[in-house]
Amino acid sequence: MKTLRKRKTKKSTNRRRPINVLASLLTTISLYLGLSSIFASIQQNYEAAAYFILGAIICDMLDGTVARMTHSISEFGKELDSLCDLVSFGVAPAVLIYHAYLYEEQQMGSAVGRAGSVVAICFVICAALRLARFNVYQSDRRDSFTGLPVPAAGGTVASFVLFMEYFELNVAYYVLGPLTIALAALMVSNVHYPKDKMKKVFVQAPAHGFRMLAMFVVVIAVFHYAITHHPVIVLLPLALAYVLFGVVDESLVWLKARRKALAQSSSGESSSGPSVSKSGERL
Repeated sequence: MKTLRKRKTKKSTNRRRPINVLASLLTTISLYLGLSSIFASIQQNYEAAAYFILGAIICDMLDGTVARMTHSISEFGKELDSLCDLVSFGVAPAVLIYHAYLYEEQQMGSAVGRAGSVVAICFVICAALRLARFNVYQSDRRDSFTGLPVPAAGGTVASFVLFMEYFELNVAYYVLGPLTIALAALMVSNVHYPKDKMKKVFVQAPAHGFRMLAMFVVVIAVFHYAITHHPVIVLLPLALAYVLFGVVDESLVWLKARRKALAQSSSGESSSGPSVSKSGERL
């Protein structure tokens, strides 16, 4: 009887797990925008496909914010968010990459075109691996992300396509292939990207506050100049700045640790040198 009661209580608690309807609705809208991006890419409306991906990023940011504000983060929301992220920021950018710049090259039989499908497949697989690793090992971490977040990778691809379309550059596929492979590698890498640490930059007063304030003034001026012309001009630099921030920060951390290890080894060698007796002979 006791075992039956325990099973019933477990089933009842599983059924009564709360679901944040508003956050799940925003996540579902993100999925819808990802599917719309895929349809737009197939119809060769690449600008609309890229904007759909950027819209999905906004919904992805909002659903997490709503869940945290209402204190109703659930396992259902996490799993739904990961499934939608794979479609909106994994599959949709891969389809956009393939149809926008690599499909015609494949039809002509060029080496870039033949590698196009491989590039798109690698991007989707790495996105799936990144999401699975986050759900299992890193969902409770608050300080940083391990590996480039999937929405950031998809947003970089979308902003790149918009940048190429705006300036009518015809060399996109020579750059997009290596860029996509680099983004895929960063998603499954151990490079750390800021998460809650970004709040300290704005909330806490830094040591060099005046320099940072001057830097923000320059950023605001550049942003205003770009936004008055077209928003596309500023999207790609912002996306690349975030991607490169993690790489540069990780490199600086590695160099600092390397210098510290070399300093400790050199000091250890000097302290453990050969001892000399009073007569001047080595012992």
